[in-house]
Amino acid sequence: MAAIEIIRQAVPRPPEGQTWIGDDAAVVSSPPGGSLLLAADVVVEGVHFDLGLVDAADVGWKALAVNVSDIAAMGGRPLHALVTVAGASASMIDGLARGLAEASAAYQCAVVGGDLSSGPCLVVSVAITGTSDNRPAVLRSNARPGEALFVTGPLGRSAAGLRALRAQLTGAGPAPADLAAAYRRPAARLGEGRAASAGGATAMIDVSDGFGIDLDRLATASRVGVVLDSLPVAEGATRDEALGGGEDYELIFAAADPGAVSKAFAAAGLRPPIHIGACVSNPATRRIGDEPLEASGWEHRLR
Repeated sequence: MAAIEIIRQAVPRPPEGQTWIGDDAAVVSSPPGGSLLLAADVVVEGVHFDLGLVDAADVGWKALAVNVSDIAAMGGRPLHALVTVAGASASMIDGLARGLAEASAAYQCAVVGGDLSSGPCLVVSVAITGTSDNRPAVLRSNARPGEALFVTGPLGRSAAGLRALRAQLTGAGPAPADLAAAYRRPAARLGEGRAASAGGATAMIDVSDGFGIDLDRLATASRVGVVLDSLPVAEGATRDEALGGGEDYELIFAAADPGAVSKAFAAAGLRPPIHIGACVSNPATRRIGDEPLEASGWEHRLR
């Protein structure tokens, strides 16, 4: 099929002894040591992206990057991805392949196979493997009372970018480039995830559906409460966008020793994470300053 050949040409050739795109299944090498990480995610036209605001290359990038973010949230690194595309027109395939190849190179995650199908709208589904190397994977369920809470960067940039791109369509002027890029090409925080793991992170989650709801998920899984001192709002974003806008893909994590966290991030050459609060013993507590902290964000509801 011509479309498969376009994707095959866009991604690197496999190393000796491995088989990637073009056979019934991919043949890859198993990682030595550590745990094998598995994740899957899907992006759907009209739900996760608007083709009036992004192009096919952006969709290809995002489909892989959001899966890499799940590996980052475990403190791991990605290995291989299987990509299934449904509903792509012939004119979209080049762009999708280009975006996938760019994300594959950026995150050193090989696209080794997948499938193509027709469909009523564009859907890109990715299944990904990763490894924690020689460290345990960081779960979202091991935070303890008294531990510090961090986030790897300010929040709300993607939601602000979406707002600005929509306004641009109405003639309100061009969207700020950094905000538009945050929506179109989200960044998975791989280095930050590994630095957090090295610094003793006990629990971690990526901000995909919204800071409020994803922090609530970490706290619920760990059976702790959370008290925040502040909410780091990105320049150009609103407080509501930072709290519930989602798709920032920054990492929230808990750690017992803030000094060890700072050293690990410095050793990796990364900006330090933002200390935002602490875990507390009452699992019902959700507070920012003296105010209740809402679990705001996107919730997937079955029809």
